[in-house]
Amino acid sequence: MSESANTAGHANTITVTGHGAVNAEPDYFHINIGIEARRNNVKEAYAAAADAVAAVQQRMAGLSVARDMVGTEALNVHADTQWQEGKASVVTGYVVTTSLNVVLRYDDAAADIIAAVVDAGGDAVRLNGLSPAVSDPSAAQDAARAVAWADARRAAGLYAGMAGRTLGAPTAITEMQDQGMMPRGTMDLAFQSSGPAIPVDPGQHGITATVQVTWQLL
Repeated sequence: MSESANTAGHANTITVTGHGAVNAEPDYFHINIGIEARRNNVKEAYAAAADAVAAVQQRMAGLSVARDMVGTEALNVHADTQWQEGKASVVTGYVVTTSLNVVLRYDDAAADIIAAVVDAGGDAVRLNGLSPAVSDPSAAQDAARAVAWADARRAAGLYAGMAGRTLGAPTAITEMQDQGMMPRGTMDLAFQSSGPAIPVDPGQHGITATVQVTWQLL
C-alpha cells in the first residue's frame, strides 16, 4: 500500500490518503463470446453470423443457461478491403461480427458450457475474455475500508511525530472513488475449434478502498 500526505490549509491540520486492499473469491464471471462471419456479400455474411449465434444460444439454453444471463453487446458489419497495386483498396468481402456477454457461475458445469459453445458455433466463435466478479462484495469492501483507514492513520501519525505534534480528532473524511476490484488472473481465451473443456478457476479478486482524512494537529 502507498500513502500521500500534505498539510491542509494551515499548520494545525494534516490531510492523508490511505489505501486498502483485501482478497475475495469470485463466485461468478462474465465471458464475452464473439461471432465472426466473412463472406463474399453482406447478405451471406449476416446469415452465417445469425446461424452461428442461433446455434450458440440454442446450445446454452439446452444447458440451462437462463436467457437473462445472455445479452448482445455489439453488432457490426463492415467491408473487408485489401490494397492492390494500381487499384488502391478493393473490397474483397464483407464481415459481420457480434458479441454476447454471458454470466456464468463458477461450478463444475462452467467449463463444459464454454466448450459446448465453441463446439456449437464452430470456426465462427471467438472467446474475447473472461472477467471474474463477486456477487456481494460488501464484507470485503468494508474490510478494505478498515485497511485504508489504518493506512491513513499510520501515515498521519508518522508525519505528525516527525513534526513534533500529535494527532487530534479527524475533521474531514472523504472516500475516494476507484475501480474497487482488481481482477486476479483475468483470462483472455481465443480459439476457434472444439476440444476438451478448459478448466475455469475463480482465483482471487483484490477489492480496494481509498480514503482521505484530515486530522487536527495538537
